[in-house]
Amino acid sequence: MYPDNASVKVSVVDRTNVLCGKSRPGHFDGVATVLIKLFNIILPTRAYFGLKDAQQVAVVDGLIKDFNYPIELIPVETVREDDGLAKSSRNVYLSEDERQQAVELSRSLEMARLAIERGERNPVELVGMMKHHIHENTSGIVDYVEIYSYPELQELVTLKGKVIIALAVKFSKARLIDNAILEAE
Repeated sequence: MYPDNASVKVSVVDRTNVLCGKSRPGHFDGVATVLIKLFNIILPTRAYFGLKDAQQVAVVDGLIKDFNYPIELIPVETVREDDGLAKSSRNVYLSEDERQQAVELSRSLEMARLAIERGERNPVELVGMMKHHIHENTSGIVDYVEIYSYPELQELVTLKGKVIIALAVKFSKARLIDNAILEAE
């Protein structure tokens, strides 16, 4: 997939400077390179990507549109444990106490969703509320809590239209991510 001296390089210029992409420069260039090669080899009509990594879904959405691929992107909902924690191979690295606390990540997303239903449209207020909840209820360190338009991943002054509320929290041996995508009328 990666020749030593490629004559063409893929560079993703949009949707990558926020969320996890901020701390992983070039990561989505590699994702796009592999997907372009794969799409050209197998010529799929559909591509399924999990919304747990909603930023990757947004990047793939842009790639499919920009390169005019006749592919239907099918986002797959995040699979969750019974208590709401997003399923992840990283969850096994949580201590017993951290595992109990980790459910507060999805609860903070639910709190934000309810606040939006009640009319809150200020992203600063929502982010502050979520960070406070996570700080008060977990030993995790917040990497980010951010809200953007979706799938464009553009900053918002006021919530309107389809938005993503995303977070990343570092526990002692695991960094967990989660998000909610919803409509703010």
